[in-house]
Amino acid sequence: MSEPLVSIKMITYNHGPYIAQAIEGVLQQRTTFPIELVIGEDCSTDGTREIVRAYEKQHPGIIRVITSDRNVGVQKNGYRTVKACTGKYLAFCEGDDYWHHPDKLQKQVDYLESHPECGLVYSSYDVHHVGSQKRTRDLINQLIRKHNWQRPDNPSVVDFLGGRPRLGFGILTCTVMVRRQLCEEIIDSDPYLYQNNRFFRGDTQLWAETAQRAAVHYLPESLATYRQTDESATHSKDITKLVRLQISDAELGLYLCDKYHLPAATRSELEARRYNGLLRMAFYQRNAELADEVRGKKTALTRKEWFLYFGARSNFLHRTVLFLAALRNMAWTIRDRWQKSLRCESCGAREGGAGTADIKLPSQTCNRGASGVQL
Repeated sequence: MSEPLVSIKMITYNHGPYIAQAIEGVLQQRTTFPIELVIGEDCSTDGTREIVRAYEKQHPGIIRVITSDRNVGVQKNGYRTVKACTGKYLAFCEGDDYWHHPDKLQKQVDYLESHPECGLVYSSYDVHHVGSQKRTRDLINQLIRKHNWQRPDNPSVVDFLGGRPRLGFGILTCTVMVRRQLCEEIIDSDPYLYQNNRFFRGDTQLWAETAQRAAVHYLPESLATYRQTDESATHSKDITKLVRLQISDAELGLYLCDKYHLPAATRSELEARRYNGLLRMAFYQRNAELADEVRGKKTALTRKEWFLYFGARSNFLHRTVLFLAALRNMAWTIRDRWQKSLRCESCGAREGGAGTADIKLPSQTCNRGASGVQL
């Protein structure tokens, strides 16, 4: 068999209900070049390993499974999977996402082959909301049309870390193709950033550092589907898990601030986001010591942060803040439903028609909507 031009990195853990569709999305690709699919299976407990092994037996010339006798975590699993890839180009698709466009790889390779200055190409995508079974189509282009969402032509690290909506939310892993040699140079140059499990995200920093070294290009069509489940690395009904993600994202940004000597304003914004996350964690865990530590370091607290601070220190205030937040969230829900009904009446459609969900950036930490009361 010829050497693959493209390697597909697919990491998976407990993706039993979805992994077959992810693999089939790769196998259906129409290309003029050979490909390989390298699956990093991290000791799943739901039958995922058996499924990927069966596909490996059916397609021995295309699929290779990388695994071990113990769970190694997202970062190390991703690293070993990248190191096992051999293609000139590297595409990504995690085990709970899939490619719905059969020409995804061909389109991206054609662009990279004709633009040697480009190091990363990505596209728009659909979002499949598993809980409601609704689908948001062509999300990035919707955001551009309806909300004037800006994508910088020559992004810098700051564009991945600044105020919302951030470019890091727009570049979704399952839409990306990069030059593998460039990718390996980046991840090998900073083991702390890419080879341990300190940071919840493993790709935002890779996109940001790639943009420092090469051009980044956007293909304005939906080539992949992001599956939004109730429980994942970036979505959860566990509020404290979302808060930990907020803190981790801020700490990742602060690390990149130090590494690239980013503007003081960017550092201040990230520090404020980290302290806010720590106060939220102190509130939900009723950790007065942590709340006092944050208050001692943060020069000024917002009104909301004062509520979090005192709620972490007092059971009565904790319950009071939760009650007020619940009333606020209820008012928001009523307002949103009313506004949605008005929109549906104006366009003559039934509420929830067309089978699509409200536009929302995936991978954001939302302030409401999860189980329990968020602040």
